[in-house]
Amino acid sequence: MSGSLSLPVDRFDTEVLGLHWIPLPEADENTAAVLRERLGVDFPPVADEPWESGGFAYFPVTFRYPRGESLVDARVVLALGADFVVTRQPAEPFVPFDAAVAEMARTPALTRSPHGVLYALLRALNETSERVVAHAADDVDALAGLVGGLSGGAGALRDVSARLDRAERTVAQVRETQRGLARAARHLRAVHADELGAPVAALLAAIEAADARAQGVQDRVRHVEAALAAHLALRRTRLRTLLALCAAGLVPLLMILGYLAFSA
Repeated sequence: MSGSLSLPVDRFDTEVLGLHWIPLPEADENTAAVLRERLGVDFPPVADEPWESGGFAYFPVTFRYPRGESLVDARVVLALGADFVVTRQPAEPFVPFDAAVAEMARTPALTRSPHGVLYALLRALNETSERVVAHAADDVDALAGLVGGLSGGAGALRDVSARLDRAERTVAQVRETQRGLARAARHLRAVHADELGAPVAALLAAIEAADARAQGVQDRVRHVEAALAAHLALRRTRLRTLLALCAAGLVPLLMILGYLAFSA
């Protein structure tokens, strides 16, 4: 593990983990009410910026994660208190947090405190961002190759344009995710520097690196979009030239009709 903790490593115990981490599914209003009464932890319906209340620091994070062949939008709120980290999440179990559980199994010292658990959760979310960015980068590279040799009709052009738009929205979401992760990581560094200083510094570097890769994919999307626009402009120029030649009687009308049919 990059920037591993220097704490002693003991056996992983889910009961110990349960002493510091409470996953709260969004639909479980009964448990939410109990936690609100007993711990003072509360999750407003909508909050996009970090806040502090009742002894907890809250960090909302929106992100996308792979599920099958598609990407799924999700939102979690990570609430860090003195004794617990409570995660308001879509469901329990929650696939993006599987990597955090695996991390804590490898490094049981993380389960000894809520901030250790939060560190593992943030790492898992950042790894999710890294996978999403890598997938988007591969897709954009494939689209760049398509634009370079594109000879299909308008339908093929629309498909490429739609896929570029999806890739751009995906990496834009990743960059928003990274901002949320960085806020939580900086809080850990500020409040628990003695215990988590080196690991969190490595985590922040990884968060920034994923954001930089997402920005690179954004730039690549714009480059491919410019190439696509140039391709479309060339097609329009050719069509205008053919129409002008047709009007002058130099090109048969059937050639124009064939060109239009091919471009549909």
